[in-house]
Amino acid sequence: MTAAADLGLDLDLKSWLARIQQLHPNEIDMGLERLDVVARRLGLTLTRTDDSPLVITVTGTNGKGSHVAVIDAVLRAAGKRVGSYTSPHLLHYNERICIQGEPVSDASIVQAFVSIEQAREDVSLTYFEFGTLAALLIFQQAGLDVMVLEVGLGGRLDAVNIVDADIAVISSIGLDHQEWLGDTRDAIAVEKAGIFRAGKVVVCTESDPPAALLQAAAALSCPVYRAGHDFMASPSLVDDSWSWRGRSAPSASDGVSQSRQLTVSGLPPATLAVNNIAGALQAVCLSGLLPPEPWLQSQLPAVLARLQLPGRQQWILPPEVPVPVVMDVAHNPQAGQSLAAAIQHRRQQILLQQGRIASVRVVLAMMADKDHAGFYQALEKQTDFWYIAHFDLPRCLPAETLTEKLRQLGAAGRTMAALTPFTSVGEALAAACNDAEDGDIIVVTGSFITVSDAMSSISARQ
Repeated sequence: MTAAADLGLDLDLKSWLARIQQLHPNEIDMGLERLDVVARRLGLTLTRTDDSPLVITVTGTNGKGSHVAVIDAVLRAAGKRVGSYTSPHLLHYNERICIQGEPVSDASIVQAFVSIEQAREDVSLTYFEFGTLAALLIFQQAGLDVMVLEVGLGGRLDAVNIVDADIAVISSIGLDHQEWLGDTRDAIAVEKAGIFRAGKVVVCTESDPPAALLQAAAALSCPVYRAGHDFMASPSLVDDSWSWRGRSAPSASDGVSQSRQLTVSGLPPATLAVNNIAGALQAVCLSGLLPPEPWLQSQLPAVLARLQLPGRQQWILPPEVPVPVVMDVAHNPQAGQSLAAAIQHRRQQILLQQGRIASVRVVLAMMADKDHAGFYQALEKQTDFWYIAHFDLPRCLPAETLTEKLRQLGAAGRTMAALTPFTSVGEALAAACNDAEDGDIIVVTGSFITVSDAMSSISARQ
């Protein structure tokens, strides 16, 4: 019989997380066979039954977290009990597994880890696979109406895909993780289409997705709802509000299943990208879980006004910092372009309000396998000073190397000192804060870890 210590019964969550990072030789090991074996030993429900929750699975290059946040918030406001699984986390692992918008307790995760350890026997699991099984086990015991699951990498071979999706959401398709997913949009689309299930709804927040995605949906007879075709967001011509138009879940009328057009106007200025909100709203409306149609118009504006997703173009004013700081986990060119647009908008506001052109100081640290040149090119026109940092992970590109890459790309800024490498994100952020003048903007970006380290640094100074 295995000793209690071997099963980790005496470990706290921090110790468990350190343990599961060492259990598998590879950080990423694509494939579902090992996971499926352990899931079935645990008795997890992987296919929808009358008693199991609706499953909405979200994949995409960018915008997955925003989609999950909106879907979760709207369905909870509609009175549904919702569990959401996302990754990675910013400050605490518990952020990955939420029920009713709140991270679950250390004790819940530890108990799930112990159950998985007992069930897996000689099956090796990665850190992400362990966490995914823990989330599913916790959710199965929580009496949920809906599970919203964010894919970690790709789709077809991602751990989340052991569960059949009732609604599959594609947030975007860009070039990222090419070593795993392929180096063309069509190849990546095929991997993401792996979350489709025969006859089940697909929501695509791309208006012009690769042909391979639509072909995959057609092969499985999946109804596809596309941005710009079946749903869209439209800005108001008179103020900062906007409106959403989309489709309802099909319902039988005179023996024929029909979908109605829905419109919600007067929505508040968005804290997240409106295209992501639009795709999430379409998924929610197709779930069939919302109250009668007038509920959307009466309740949705307030739900969206309260919505804030940490680390996604999140503007904060930390204590003892005289200028605003925007935290954004962007780490590829597509996300960089969205961030650049947000910075440009803020600079225009400052120009109109204060009559000055704001200087932008970017604190940047990135993983080694990212498109550094593409990310720089997305931000360069909106950046005056670069503060290049390092975080303590083997995959982080050394600050000296990234500094030299940006120097070769022409990122000298106004002073060569702007490209001096820093040993940590906290040090780089402190330098940016010290250099900032009234009206400047500080940006922290390049990775989830960059933002996490910056938030921890700010918290330590309070």
